[in-house]
Amino acid sequence: MPNDDAVIEGGSLRLAQERDLTALLEAMEISADLPRVVGEATEIRGIAEDLGRLDVAFWAEVTGLDALARTEGAPGARTRGQEILEWAREQGDARLASRCHALIAMMDLVAGHSGSGAEQATIAVSLLDGSELPRLRAKLLTRQALGLLGAGLLQHGFDVSRRALTLAEQLDDHVLLGQLASNAFHAALDEAMPDEARFWMRRLEAAIAASPDLESELADVLARGHLADTRPWDALDVLERSADDDPVNLQPETRAIRMLLLAQAHHGVGDLPAARSALDRAERITARHALEEVASMILEERAAIAASGADFRLAYELHRQFHQAARSRWIEARRSQVDHLFAEQNVTEALARAEQAEAAVAVDPLTKVRNRRWVEDSLPDVVLTWQSSEPSTGSLALLDLDHFKQVNDRFGHPAGDDVLVAVASCLEACPGVRHVARIGGEEFLLVLRQHADQEQVAQQVLSAVRGLRWPHIHSGLRLTASLGFAACVPGSTSDTLLREADRNLYRAKRAGRDRAVGLW
Repeated sequence: MPNDDAVIEGGSLRLAQERDLTALLEAMEISADLPRVVGEATEIRGIAEDLGRLDVAFWAEVTGLDALARTEGAPGARTRGQEILEWAREQGDARLASRCHALIAMMDLVAGHSGSGAEQATIAVSLLDGSELPRLRAKLLTRQALGLLGAGLLQHGFDVSRRALTLAEQLDDHVLLGQLASNAFHAALDEAMPDEARFWMRRLEAAIAASPDLESELADVLARGHLADTRPWDALDVLERSADDDPVNLQPETRAIRMLLLAQAHHGVGDLPAARSALDRAERITARHALEEVASMILEERAAIAASGADFRLAYELHRQFHQAARSRWIEARRSQVDHLFAEQNVTEALARAEQAEAAVAVDPLTKVRNRRWVEDSLPDVVLTWQSSEPSTGSLALLDLDHFKQVNDRFGHPAGDDVLVAVASCLEACPGVRHVARIGGEEFLLVLRQHADQEQVAQQVLSAVRGLRWPHIHSGLRLTASLGFAACVPGSTSDTLLREADRNLYRAKRAGRDRAVGLW
């Protein structure tokens, strides 16, 4: 748990503890050890409450509920997630809101509500601000893709699956690759999309080749792929290899489907007695757990086996029973068609709202200026506009408030927040400044108007910060700032400009603060 021996800037143990809690939660969100996550989330929640960090306490609670729902089940998790989401919205906490939407999405998917799950997962992804671990983004994209595919929004689902695939490959995460490929392969095969199915089967086989332990977990997917390619011997080989080391907690539906696949494989190689035996076992599981859809598939396979054995009367009778069951399922599907249309409409609306949410998440909730997400997404476009001018013009600056930690240490964090809000407002009011973004703590990015005079802007900014007063905090409180400039030249990118500005900001600090360096 939090390390009290951590390096503490400014002598603040509280800040060090808060940083530790955040780092732990970020690691827990991507952990596969779900029982441990549940326990540690409860402990972190208590520590965060003691520190007065309700946002972190709620984040820990949501993380624990997400893990609990995937192990023992958490019946009230959706309701609690919705309650915490309302608080996050009131506070403008996009990070917490994203986690709440992700939890609600998972609960909807578990309940079979794919449309709602896709909607919630779409919003969860859109609220990520780029500071999250890449593995968490990949995890939420996978959840979003599962909902979209389940809701029948195939093109959206496959597109999102490919985005998650790119991340999983970069992370070299074979487990995630297997999960992604499995979901997408089943959807493609169910919808008679052979090219798409082959694409995902190749990804699945590559993941298993890199991590052979995955074969047992994904045996049913591999076997289905082999059967679709009329390779029953290969399907039989995979299923028989995995029979001895099936996971103890394999779900009943998965066990029944594996028995059905085993029967189809035996049937494919001509071993009809073994096929019937496997169907008997599958049928016992479906009867015990009321798995009607799998039971219908078993009837169809029994009819096919009877026909292969030249028992056409039995084949006819089984086919009649199969079509009766299929008709019942068709009627049920017709009843749910309206639900599907509503789901499709809701997800389409969610994708539109996601675009709005992405715009909202590019705003710093405290100061209401732009944030790091905006810098990452939009600054490259600004620089491209500068580069298209003849001659190339445009510049930016990084600003850091001098000795700002002393404000927090002496007057408290609420006072520090008031100072940041006032500084952001005065920076936006400077005539030569086009965009202001808070990129962390007391550091701001200033994007100058394209033909603004750097020296004039520097004087305006430094003078404006010096002139700020906070009588409600302390009559003697005064602040200064340091500025590092960078000018656009042919070949400049947003990254090179930010690095140059950062170097000049460092020089301004070293030269005594309350000054600008890098002016042209």
